[in-house]
Amino acid sequence: MPGHGGRGKLSERYPDWRGRVLRKRYRLDERIALGRTVEVFRAYDLLEEKEVAVKLPLPHLLSDREFCDQFRAAAHRATRLRHPGLVEVLDYGLEEDRPFVVEELVEAKTLHELLESGKRMKPLGALYFALEIARTLAYLEKQGVAHGSLDERHIFIFPGRKARISDPGFPVVMGGAESPFPVFLNAQRDVRELGYLLYRSLNSRSRQEAQEDARKGVLRWDREVPPRLKRLVETCLQSVEGKGFATAAEVLKEVVSSLREELPMAPLPPEEPEEEAAEEEKVAPVAPLPLPSPRFRRWQIWVGGGLLAVATALLVLWLLSAFIGGTKVEVPNLVNVNVEEAARMAAERGLGLLVVGKDYDARVKADYVISQSPKPGEMVKKKTVIKVLQSLGPLTVPNLVGLSLEDARAVLESRGFRVGEITFREVAGYSENRVVETDPPYGSKLSSGDAVNLVVNRKER
Repeated sequence: MPGHGGRGKLSERYPDWRGRVLRKRYRLDERIALGRTVEVFRAYDLLEEKEVAVKLPLPHLLSDREFCDQFRAAAHRATRLRHPGLVEVLDYGLEEDRPFVVEELVEAKTLHELLESGKRMKPLGALYFALEIARTLAYLEKQGVAHGSLDERHIFIFPGRKARISDPGFPVVMGGAESPFPVFLNAQRDVRELGYLLYRSLNSRSRQEAQEDARKGVLRWDREVPPRLKRLVETCLQSVEGKGFATAAEVLKEVVSSLREELPMAPLPPEEPEEEAAEEEKVAPVAPLPLPSPRFRRWQIWVGGGLLAVATALLVLWLLSAFIGGTKVEVPNLVNVNVEEAARMAAERGLGLLVVGKDYDARVKADYVISQSPKPGEMVKKKTVIKVLQSLGPLTVPNLVGLSLEDARAVLESRGFRVGEITFREVAGYSENRVVETDPPYGSKLSSGDAVNLVVNRKER
């Protein structure tokens, strides 16, 4: 699947879906890209009132059942991926038997556009680029996903040496290849593609020339490229042959090490989150030194006893005054109050506030208090900490129409809903075991743990 940063030359072979509204929510405004497998539209989300990108497989691929199944599976998988280095997949669905996926709209240029314009990376910039991509690929590895078709059209470049990847794990048509779809668990292929991207970004070689150079084992380098960066690229290119990096995590470690060598004083992220330190060894308590017992005279004992009695009496009087004097305060009602305002209200009464959890709630706005303990009106000592549950706002019922029952169940559970009653009904125009309706309907606002009922198509026996 191509990225959606460039318009490219749009073919007139395919019917234009401009103006259509998918699932009564996504209005297709402008076709902005056309690739070998999908067309990309700038669209408008009528529910959230924001621009998005919508990608649909090209019409001639709709008869390829395997491709469409892979497309829907990849879209479902991508909605669960959350990483700053990925273009976020927001939703997916089916319109007139044509699957589609909704992504955030990215306005930045792709690496392909930058390379085609003649721009190249400096060695230090290439290392930071490798850091961004390797960190994202390492995240995908932990999720059990490989990109499968990593190229310069799937990478967006942002100011501040930031890069983001789109469409991880989506099917592609690679004419002449052994398989039309990416091998999802082959992370070494992604590492090799990163090697190609780095090699191309550091010199003026085309992708075909870069592949030919790698096949012959003779890479062409500018003098300014340091030896360690050359070795990094060469090792990436050898990854699928079993001679290079086994995982993207290994690439990340090497990139961070190289950057620290180039910029020893610059703060860099660790190769991967450091594990918590093991339990500290317990230190045996130091035995107290024996002290000589003092010898007091009788009059000293009487005076000391009198002073102790006076001190005890004063302490008792102070404690009584503390209770009688009313140091307890009333707990304010913080429910449906903004968390920052709640903290201020608590502080005015000498109380503390601690957010002990966050949850989705359709009745309470985001960042407001759902519940509290102690309850409003209780009398407590000053400096008591009020524990509150903070709202994340409502959950939106996702678009499940057209999904299989199994996929719909997985989507609901992954987003914090419960699967409610399942009703089977014969509905024309839908495949067997596909969701045709939800209750509450798509777009409804619910709380975490609320149930969504499903109506599933099934022919009468």
